[in-house]
Amino acid sequence: MTLADRLNKIISEQNMTKREFAAKFGVTENYVYLLTGNSKNRPDSIAPTLAKLIALECGYNEKWILHGDEK
Repeated sequence: MTLADRLNKIISEQNMTKREFAAKFGVTENYVYLLTGNSKNRPDSIAPTLAKLIALECGYNEKWILHGDEK
C-alpha cells in the first residue's frame, strides 16, 4: 500500500473531504491532492511531524502512515 493509498484510506474512513483534511492539518489542498493523486511527481513520504499529528488526531499508527508498517 502506497502513502497515497494510506492517506486516501484515512480521509475516506474519517468521512472527510480532501479540503477538510488539508484545513485540519494546516496544509494546502494542492499538497493533499499531490500526495493522494496518481501523479508521477507524487511524493512518497511526508514529514514525521505531519504523520504524528494525523496519527494523534485520527487514531492511526504513525509508523503505518509513514511506512505501511502494521506494528
